[in-house]
Amino acid sequence: MGGPSMDLYGNPLGAVRVLFERSCRNAASAAELTRSDWGVQELFQNSLFAESGHLQVPEINSVPLDAIPVNSLVRFRGMVQDMFDVEYYIGAYKDQGVWHTSKYMDVADVPSGSEAEAQMWDRRVLYCVPIPGENSWVKESCAAQRTAALSTVTVSQGEKRPRGSSDEEAFEAMEADAPLGNDASDKKRLRGDEIASTSQGSPAATDLDLNMPLGSSEGNKLVPCLIKVYDGQDADLKLNDVVEVFGVLTFDPQISAASFHQNNGDDSYMDVVQSAFLEDNVSMRLPASKVPRLQCITWRKICQSDYAHGASLAVLPSDVAETRKSLLDYLTFSLGGDALAAEYLLLHLLSQVHARVDAMALGKLSLNITGCNPGSEGGLSPTAATAADVISKLVPRSHLMPLSLQTLNHAPVAPRKDYVSNRLVTGAMQLSDGTHLTLDETALQAGTLNSVGVQNLEVLKHLLQWQKVEYDFQYHKMEMPADVPVLVLSQGKSRILPTDVIVPLNATASHNPFNVTDSDLISWRRYIMKAREMDHSLDESTQKIVENDLVAARQEDRTLAPDVFHRWLTMARLMAVSYLEPTLKLERWRKVRDLEHQCAARLRCM
Repeated sequence: MGGPSMDLYGNPLGAVRVLFERSCRNAASAAELTRSDWGVQELFQNSLFAESGHLQVPEINSVPLDAIPVNSLVRFRGMVQDMFDVEYYIGAYKDQGVWHTSKYMDVADVPSGSEAEAQMWDRRVLYCVPIPGENSWVKESCAAQRTAALSTVTVSQGEKRPRGSSDEEAFEAMEADAPLGNDASDKKRLRGDEIASTSQGSPAATDLDLNMPLGSSEGNKLVPCLIKVYDGQDADLKLNDVVEVFGVLTFDPQISAASFHQNNGDDSYMDVVQSAFLEDNVSMRLPASKVPRLQCITWRKICQSDYAHGASLAVLPSDVAETRKSLLDYLTFSLGGDALAAEYLLLHLLSQVHARVDAMALGKLSLNITGCNPGSEGGLSPTAATAADVISKLVPRSHLMPLSLQTLNHAPVAPRKDYVSNRLVTGAMQLSDGTHLTLDETALQAGTLNSVGVQNLEVLKHLLQWQKVEYDFQYHKMEMPADVPVLVLSQGKSRILPTDVIVPLNATASHNPFNVTDSDLISWRRYIMKAREMDHSLDESTQKIVENDLVAARQEDRTLAPDVFHRWLTMARLMAVSYLEPTLKLERWRKVRDLEHQCAARLRCM
């Protein structure tokens, strides 16, 4: 067997060319080349997801961009912030009787002066941003997993990288006759002086809005990515999805906006064709120095289990009740010794939208904790700061938002469509499902809300009531479903934000040191993830008792509204899953009723 080994990680385009040439030999016509991906996805998936191969791929925003070779395999973890129009490109061209492909490249590398036969294909362009609100422990966990994966793989100089073995012999036979790429091009790195030069003269280079929903908490070091998706892989993707994309990092100076507007009349036929399709493309106004291009080969959605530090969620302490109790003790301490408020906070952290019936979002449990002292000079409430810090240690994504006049009046929190730039301008409420939101209402002082502030409050109310965010498309508003648990901290009962539960805080204990170990945090995180992904049902015997209790409660108090019964049932479900129980036991139902009685007694004393 001859020929060089195939380097899927260092030279993915070489592998693509090998597969394309094999497909050309078997294709009856040029049109057949577009009917499949020639086995590219299968080849890379077999390599990436076998023995944690994907962890060996450098991740944009975890590795310096200028340290990654151009045209090498990279990955990007982010949220789909915008979806651009379909982009047309020269996918294949015939030169001197031989077909070549430009798939997974920004532009076709057609020889100068060529008027070769060409095939026009299409791809979808997504604008993805670093995951809004992602907490530091998640980034540290991902970095630790990659370090561990690299430490177990020894790649000596000249040794081939891991790859799928199903087509090994066929590939090696073909590789002897097929060059894997231009070494000078493929090994070039994104040097700062090179990428800066391409953006000079481009309007996008100055005052560029990267559309980060929550900005960048790391000094604007994080970069978004333009993801180019092929072969209809975007069919299951929607706005605000959190994804991990694997693809080719490309960088071509030809795609700068300036180069396409400086036509000197000497362009070849292919140059004219390419510029005609790319000139009005939104992505051309985004300089590659600030928004890298990633040609997607495969992708996957990031789910809760991906945050389990590489361990199965089933690996929990033998006594679930003990884990629940230790977490509850931590929450109780964080809330000044208030065990009742801690119980509600735990159920709130486990809540999520599991179904929608008409306009109702079933499973949500927004929480308003009252009795919180405001911070000094309109600053954050100490309770809000503590609660947000605790939550950030337990869930993958969270955000603390002070409801000050300055914050509310500053800019719209809901995304809006800018038809001039043809982009979706982001807002603070463009968040991925599962992102926890803490609102500090104590920061709201006397003053006047402008039109933006009034609209922002309406957006927040709509989110709390229906778990939907109204995106402004100028001529109409579009409701986008959300799953964002919201905690409101206020002095008295919030009069501007409707929540499902109101719990007056009764802080009694002093803030003595509470010893929390890394092991504790890992156990609590896994426990929360496991509880949130559990299915739940109500057996007939318990259902009958619950129904009788609801009828008795209604007869005792005629003022009870249907939303109260709905809250009790939601809390009962969450109480059961908090013990990792798939069905509701009677004792869990009784505990919910007891919590509600205690809370009602506090509310009467307000």
